[in-house]
Amino acid sequence: MDSSLVKMPDTVLNTIMESLDFRSIIVDPKSPSDDKSAEIKYRNHKKGCSTVKNSGLKKKKQLRGDEGFVDFFWNDFETIMRHQKQILQKFSFVLEHYEYKFEKMQTLKQFSSGILERLKTLLESRAIPLKVKEIDFGIVDQNEMMPVLPFIDSSTLERISIGNSKGLGPQNLKIDQIVRLEQWKHAKQVEIKNEFWVSEPINRFAHFSKVEISINTINTETISVLREIFKTCPSMNHFEIYYEPQNQDLRTLFGHRFDGSYEDEDSGARWFFKIPDNEEDKISVQSNLFSWLRLTRVKCSDLSEKRD
Repeated sequence: MDSSLVKMPDTVLNTIMESLDFRSIIVDPKSPSDDKSAEIKYRNHKKGCSTVKNSGLKKKKQLRGDEGFVDFFWNDFETIMRHQKQILQKFSFVLEHYEYKFEKMQTLKQFSSGILERLKTLLESRAIPLKVKEIDFGIVDQNEMMPVLPFIDSSTLERISIGNSKGLGPQNLKIDQIVRLEQWKHAKQVEIKNEFWVSEPINRFAHFSKVEISINTINTETISVLREIFKTCPSMNHFEIYYEPQNQDLRTLFGHRFDGSYEDEDSGARWFFKIPDNEEDKISVQSNLFSWLRLTRVKCSDLSEKRD
Protein backbone atom coordinates (compact mmCIF):
# COMPACT_ATOMS: atom_id res chain seq x y z
CA MET A 1 0.00 0.00 0.00
CA ASP A 2 3.00 2.31 -0.22
CA SER A 3 1.84 3.70 -3.56
CA SER A 4 -1.48 4.72 -1.99
CA LEU A 5 0.29 6.85 0.59
CA VAL A 6 2.11 8.68 -2.16
CA LYS A 7 -1.07 9.51 -4.07
CA MET A 8 -3.52 10.25 -1.26
CA PRO A 9 -5.02 13.76 -0.88
CA ASP A 10 -2.60 16.03 0.99
CA THR A 11 -4.96 16.81 3.88
CA VAL A 12 -5.57 13.14 4.62
CA LEU A 13 -1.96 12.17 4.16
CA ASN A 14 -0.70 14.97 6.38
CA THR A 15 -2.97 13.88 9.24
CA ILE A 16 -1.56 10.36 9.21
CA MET A 17 2.04 11.36 8.60
CA GLU A 18 2.08 13.97 11.34
CA SER A 19 0.84 11.50 13.93
CA LEU A 20 3.27 8.84 12.72
CA ASP A 21 6.15 11.21 11.93
CA PHE A 22 6.65 9.24 8.72
CA ARG A 23 6.88 12.11 6.24
CA SER A 24 10.04 10.64 4.76
CA ILE A 25 8.03 8.11 2.76
CA ILE A 26 6.23 10.85 0.79
CA VAL A 27 7.82 11.26 -2.63
CA ASP A 28 6.90 12.84 -5.93
CA PRO A 29 4.65 10.32 -7.75
CA LYS A 30 6.00 11.66 -11.05
CA SER A 31 9.46 10.33 -10.19
CA PRO A 32 9.11 6.53 -9.85
CA SER A 33 12.88 6.08 -9.76
CA ASP A 34 12.92 7.97 -6.44
CA ASP A 35 10.13 5.88 -4.93
CA LYS A 36 10.75 4.68 -1.38
CA SER A 37 8.83 1.84 0.18
CA ALA A 38 8.20 1.57 3.90
CA GLU A 39 6.77 -1.01 6.26
CA ILE A 40 4.85 0.15 9.33
CA LYS A 41 4.23 -2.29 12.18
CA TYR A 42 1.78 -1.69 15.02
CA ARG A 43 2.51 -3.42 18.33
CA ASN A 44 1.15 -3.60 21.84
CA HIS A 45 3.16 -1.68 24.42
CA LYS A 46 2.80 -1.46 28.19
CA LYS A 47 1.87 2.21 27.71
CA GLY A 48 -0.49 1.60 24.78
CA CYS A 49 0.67 1.25 21.17
CA SER A 50 4.06 1.54 19.53
CA THR A 51 4.81 1.84 15.82
CA VAL A 52 7.94 0.75 14.00
CA LYS A 53 8.78 2.07 10.55
CA ASN A 54 11.25 0.13 8.42
CA SER A 55 12.45 2.09 5.40
CA GLY A 56 15.50 0.72 3.65
CA LEU A 57 18.20 0.34 6.28
CA LYS A 58 16.54 2.82 8.63
CA LYS A 59 14.25 1.91 11.51
CA LYS A 60 12.23 4.36 13.57
CA LYS A 61 10.14 3.58 16.66
CA GLN A 62 7.43 5.75 18.18
CA LEU A 63 5.09 5.44 21.16
CA ARG A 64 1.51 6.45 20.38
CA GLY A 65 -1.02 7.10 23.13
CA ASP A 66 -2.63 4.65 25.51
CA GLU A 67 -5.01 2.82 23.15
CA GLY A 68 -4.42 -0.73 21.88
CA PHE A 69 -2.44 -1.30 18.69
CA VAL A 70 -5.52 -2.58 16.82
CA ASP A 71 -7.40 0.69 17.33
CA PHE A 72 -4.47 2.78 16.14
CA PHE A 73 -3.95 0.56 13.13
CA TRP A 74 -7.61 0.69 12.12
CA ASN A 75 -7.81 4.46 12.44
CA ASP A 76 -4.92 4.83 10.01
CA PHE A 77 -5.97 1.98 7.73
CA GLU A 78 -9.57 3.20 7.41
CA THR A 79 -8.39 6.69 6.53
CA ILE A 80 -6.16 5.32 3.79
CA MET A 81 -8.74 2.91 2.37
CA ARG A 82 -11.56 5.44 2.29
CA HIS A 83 -9.50 7.73 0.08
CA GLN A 84 -7.64 5.17 -2.04
CA LYS A 85 -8.34 5.81 -5.73
CA GLN A 86 -5.18 4.72 -7.52
CA ILE A 87 -4.65 1.07 -8.49
CA LEU A 88 -2.69 -0.88 -5.89
CA GLN A 89 -0.05 -3.18 -7.34
CA LYS A 90 -0.68 -5.74 -4.59
CA PHE A 91 -3.01 -6.18 -1.63
CA SER A 92 -1.86 -8.88 0.79
CA PHE A 93 -4.14 -10.16 3.54
CA VAL A 94 -2.83 -12.93 5.79
CA LEU A 95 -4.50 -14.30 8.93
CA GLU A 96 -2.12 -16.57 10.81
CA HIS A 97 -3.92 -19.16 12.92
CA TYR A 98 -1.83 -20.54 15.73
CA GLU A 99 -3.13 -21.85 19.02
CA TYR A 100 -2.01 -19.29 21.52
CA LYS A 101 -4.09 -16.97 23.67
CA PHE A 102 -4.39 -13.22 23.91
CA GLU A 103 -4.46 -11.48 27.28
CA LYS A 104 -8.25 -11.75 27.53
CA MET A 105 -8.25 -15.47 26.64
CA GLN A 106 -9.45 -14.63 23.16
CA THR A 107 -8.15 -17.04 20.54
CA LEU A 108 -6.60 -15.71 17.39
CA LYS A 109 -9.43 -17.17 15.32
CA GLN A 110 -12.00 -15.15 17.24
CA PHE A 111 -9.81 -12.09 16.94
CA SER A 112 -9.52 -12.64 13.17
CA SER A 113 -13.31 -12.82 12.83
CA GLY A 114 -13.56 -9.32 14.25
CA ILE A 115 -10.90 -8.06 11.85
CA LEU A 116 -12.73 -9.62 8.89
CA GLU A 117 -16.03 -8.02 9.87
CA ARG A 118 -14.44 -4.59 10.19
CA LEU A 119 -12.64 -5.01 6.87
CA LYS A 120 -15.85 -6.04 5.11
CA THR A 121 -17.71 -3.04 6.53
CA LEU A 122 -14.91 -0.74 5.43
CA LEU A 123 -14.76 -2.08 1.86
CA GLU A 124 -18.56 -2.04 1.55
CA SER A 125 -18.64 1.62 2.57
CA ARG A 126 -16.32 2.75 -0.22
CA ALA A 127 -17.91 4.77 -3.01
CA ILE A 128 -16.08 2.62 -5.59
CA PRO A 129 -14.57 -0.89 -5.35
CA LEU A 130 -10.93 -1.08 -4.30
CA LYS A 131 -8.69 -1.18 -7.37
CA VAL A 132 -6.03 -3.88 -7.09
CA LYS A 133 -3.88 -5.70 -9.67
CA GLU A 134 -2.87 -8.64 -7.48
CA ILE A 135 -4.47 -9.93 -4.29
CA ASP A 136 -2.69 -12.37 -2.00
CA PHE A 137 -4.54 -14.31 0.72
CA GLY A 138 -3.22 -16.33 3.64
CA ILE A 139 -6.29 -18.17 4.97
CA VAL A 140 -7.66 -21.39 6.46
CA ASP A 141 -10.83 -21.51 4.32
CA GLN A 142 -12.74 -19.54 1.69
CA ASN A 143 -14.89 -17.83 4.33
CA GLU A 144 -11.90 -15.63 5.12
CA MET A 145 -11.79 -14.44 1.50
CA MET A 146 -15.48 -13.61 1.14
CA PRO A 147 -15.39 -10.40 3.26
CA VAL A 148 -12.71 -9.04 0.90
CA LEU A 149 -12.71 -10.44 -2.63
CA PRO A 150 -16.28 -9.43 -3.66
CA PHE A 151 -15.38 -5.78 -2.99
CA ILE A 152 -12.30 -5.69 -5.23
CA ASP A 153 -12.72 -4.04 -8.64
CA SER A 154 -12.98 -6.99 -11.05
CA SER A 155 -11.89 -4.83 -14.00
CA THR A 156 -8.41 -4.23 -12.52
CA LEU A 157 -7.77 -7.57 -10.80
CA GLU A 158 -5.26 -9.69 -12.72
CA ARG A 159 -3.90 -12.25 -10.26
CA ILE A 160 -5.27 -14.16 -7.25
CA SER A 161 -2.88 -15.99 -4.91
CA ILE A 162 -4.07 -18.21 -2.03
CA GLY A 163 -1.92 -19.80 0.67
CA ASN A 164 -2.58 -21.82 3.82
CA SER A 165 -1.95 -19.76 6.96
CA LYS A 166 -2.48 -22.59 9.43
CA GLY A 167 0.77 -24.36 8.65
CA LEU A 168 -0.32 -27.94 9.37
CA GLY A 169 0.47 -29.57 6.03
CA PRO A 170 -1.73 -29.97 2.91
CA GLN A 171 -5.46 -29.56 3.52
CA ASN A 172 -8.54 -29.59 1.30
CA LEU A 173 -9.80 -26.16 0.25
CA LYS A 174 -13.37 -25.58 -0.90
CA ILE A 175 -13.69 -22.67 -3.33
CA ASP A 176 -17.26 -23.21 -4.55
CA GLN A 177 -18.28 -19.70 -3.40
CA ILE A 178 -15.15 -18.05 -4.78
CA VAL A 179 -15.50 -19.45 -8.31
CA ARG A 180 -18.93 -17.80 -8.68
CA LEU A 181 -17.55 -14.30 -8.11
CA GLU A 182 -16.96 -11.85 -10.95
CA GLN A 183 -13.47 -11.24 -9.54
CA TRP A 184 -12.62 -14.91 -10.12
CA LYS A 185 -14.13 -14.92 -13.60
CA HIS A 186 -12.21 -11.82 -14.74
CA ALA A 187 -8.78 -12.52 -13.25
CA LYS A 188 -6.05 -13.74 -15.61
CA GLN A 189 -3.86 -15.74 -13.24
CA VAL A 190 -4.44 -17.85 -10.15
CA GLU A 191 -2.07 -19.63 -7.78
CA ILE A 192 -3.34 -21.88 -4.99
CA LYS A 193 -0.19 -22.91 -3.19
CA ASN A 194 0.59 -26.54 -2.51
CA GLU A 195 -0.45 -26.34 1.15
CA PHE A 196 -3.99 -26.64 -0.26
CA TRP A 197 -5.64 -29.30 -2.40
CA VAL A 198 -8.54 -28.12 -4.53
CA SER A 199 -11.44 -30.34 -5.54
CA GLU A 200 -13.24 -28.01 -7.96
CA PRO A 201 -13.44 -29.38 -11.53
CA ILE A 202 -10.43 -28.46 -13.66
CA ASN A 203 -12.64 -26.63 -16.16
CA ARG A 204 -13.37 -24.02 -13.46
CA PHE A 205 -9.88 -22.73 -14.27
CA ALA A 206 -10.22 -22.72 -18.07
CA HIS A 207 -10.63 -18.94 -18.46
CA PHE A 208 -7.27 -18.10 -16.85
CA SER A 209 -4.06 -17.66 -18.82
CA LYS A 210 -1.89 -19.10 -16.04
CA VAL A 211 -2.86 -21.60 -13.32
CA GLU A 212 -0.85 -23.21 -10.51
CA ILE A 213 -2.76 -25.56 -8.20
CA SER A 214 -2.46 -28.78 -6.20
CA ILE A 215 -4.90 -31.69 -6.31
CA ASN A 216 -5.00 -34.97 -4.43
CA THR A 217 -4.84 -37.34 -7.40
CA ILE A 218 -4.55 -37.12 -11.17
CA ASN A 219 -6.14 -39.50 -13.67
CA THR A 220 -7.01 -39.96 -17.33
CA GLU A 221 -10.03 -37.66 -17.07
CA THR A 222 -7.86 -34.85 -15.68
CA ILE A 223 -5.44 -35.18 -18.60
CA SER A 224 -8.30 -35.23 -21.10
CA VAL A 225 -9.85 -32.06 -19.67
CA LEU A 226 -6.50 -30.27 -19.64
CA ARG A 227 -5.80 -31.09 -23.27
CA GLU A 228 -9.29 -29.93 -24.24
CA ILE A 229 -8.80 -26.64 -22.39
CA PHE A 230 -5.62 -25.92 -24.37
CA LYS A 231 -7.36 -26.80 -27.62
CA THR A 232 -10.48 -24.68 -27.06
CA CYS A 233 -9.26 -21.78 -24.88
CA PRO A 234 -6.68 -19.66 -26.75
CA SER A 235 -6.00 -17.56 -23.64
CA MET A 236 -4.70 -20.57 -21.67
CA ASN A 237 -0.89 -20.56 -21.77
CA HIS A 238 0.27 -22.29 -18.59
CA PHE A 239 -1.33 -24.93 -16.34
CA GLU A 240 0.77 -26.42 -13.54
CA ILE A 241 -0.44 -29.12 -11.15
CA TYR A 242 1.12 -30.68 -8.07
CA TYR A 243 -0.47 -33.87 -6.78
CA GLU A 244 0.08 -36.66 -4.29
CA PRO A 245 2.89 -38.98 -5.43
CA GLN A 246 1.64 -42.05 -7.26
CA ASN A 247 3.36 -45.08 -8.71
CA GLN A 248 1.90 -44.75 -12.20
CA ASP A 249 4.13 -43.19 -14.85
CA LEU A 250 2.15 -40.11 -15.87
CA ARG A 251 2.97 -40.56 -19.55
CA THR A 252 0.75 -43.65 -19.70
CA LEU A 253 -2.31 -41.47 -19.01
CA PHE A 254 -2.06 -39.60 -22.30
CA GLY A 255 -3.45 -42.48 -24.31
CA HIS A 256 -1.19 -42.35 -27.38
CA ARG A 257 2.38 -41.66 -28.36
CA PHE A 258 3.73 -38.14 -28.20
CA ASP A 259 4.23 -36.11 -31.36
CA GLY A 260 7.83 -35.40 -30.43
CA SER A 261 10.21 -34.52 -27.64
CA TYR A 262 13.40 -32.65 -26.82
CA GLU A 263 15.58 -31.96 -23.81
CA ASP A 264 14.81 -28.68 -22.06
CA GLU A 265 17.99 -27.27 -20.53
CA ASP A 266 16.14 -26.19 -17.38
CA SER A 267 13.48 -28.83 -16.80
CA GLY A 268 14.68 -32.03 -18.44
CA ALA A 269 12.64 -33.91 -21.02
CA ARG A 270 9.71 -32.12 -22.62
CA TRP A 271 7.02 -33.67 -24.82
CA PHE A 272 4.49 -31.93 -27.01
CA PHE A 273 1.20 -32.54 -28.80
CA LYS A 274 -0.31 -31.02 -31.89
CA ILE A 275 -3.37 -28.79 -31.58
CA PRO A 276 -6.01 -29.53 -34.26
CA ASP A 277 -6.41 -26.72 -36.82
CA ASN A 278 -3.52 -24.82 -35.28
CA GLU A 279 -0.25 -24.77 -37.21
CA GLU A 280 1.41 -22.16 -34.98
CA ASP A 281 1.15 -23.66 -31.48
CA LYS A 282 1.71 -26.97 -29.72
CA ILE A 283 0.95 -28.25 -26.23
CA SER A 284 4.18 -28.70 -24.30
CA VAL A 285 4.21 -31.24 -21.46
CA GLN A 286 6.74 -31.37 -18.64
CA SER A 287 6.60 -33.73 -15.68
CA ASN A 288 8.66 -35.49 -13.06
CA LEU A 289 6.31 -38.41 -13.90
CA PHE A 290 4.99 -39.02 -10.38
CA SER A 291 3.87 -35.79 -8.63
CA TRP A 292 4.14 -32.76 -10.92
CA LEU A 293 2.73 -31.81 -14.31
CA ARG A 294 3.03 -28.64 -16.39
CA LEU A 295 1.29 -27.93 -19.69
CA THR A 296 2.21 -24.81 -21.65
CA ARG A 297 1.34 -23.38 -25.04
CA VAL A 298 4.47 -22.96 -27.16
CA LYS A 299 5.15 -21.63 -30.65
CA CYS A 300 6.19 -24.20 -33.24
CA SER A 301 8.86 -21.80 -34.42
CA ASP A 302 10.43 -21.85 -30.95
CA LEU A 303 10.53 -25.64 -31.02
CA SER A 304 12.26 -25.61 -34.39
CA GLU A 305 14.95 -23.29 -33.06
CA LYS A 306 15.59 -25.53 -30.04
CA ARG A 307 15.94 -28.64 -32.21
CA ASP A 308 18.29 -27.05 -34.78
